[in-house]
Amino acid sequence: MILLLAAVLSGCGGAGADAESVRAHFDALAGFDAHLKISTDLDESVLEYEIDYEYHKEDVDSFAITAPESLAGIGGTIAGGDSASFTLQYDGLSLDDAMPQRTGLTPADAMFCLLDDLRTGEPAQIWSENVSGTDLTVLKYEQDSEDGRIEKQVWLTEQGLQPVCAELYADGERVLTIQVTAYQEI
Repeated sequence: MILLLAAVLSGCGGAGADAESVRAHFDALAGFDAHLKISTDLDESVLEYEIDYEYHKEDVDSFAITAPESLAGIGGTIAGGDSASFTLQYDGLSLDDAMPQRTGLTPADAMFCLLDDLRTGEPAQIWSENVSGTDLTVLKYEQDSEDGRIEKQVWLTEQGLQPVCAELYADGERVLTIQVTAYQEI
């Protein structure tokens, strides 16, 4: 949250990476491991999760909840594109086809859908920000559907296009904040 506040206070700069170079980077990326801290804003409560996420371009993405302790060990796999196959797993049990009604707005599938936007989407806006001496490219994606409006803002380092954080909004209300606390391309 401090990083996001600093980004807002720093103001907008010129354009860093362009949309085409972002799409090309994420389309060519074979995979990565990341540790995510995700906060959900639901009505009047905020829930926090930590997730280990593994992205594999040519295979299945997987995730495992590491915190809170009461949910640690729950994980899942996601494969495909728009009609992704989602499997939720815990202690040897699997539940297939557990995708939420509004995809991309839950801690389980938010990163998967953000990656799809970064690989294939056309941002509505793109700008640069400098946060604590680091140049960041910010992309804003917007989508209208029968279920309402979804907006996503993603901050990437200008050097290497590493994901730093993201905010996801449904119908103008923030529903998720994602911080990438560890990231390693594979």
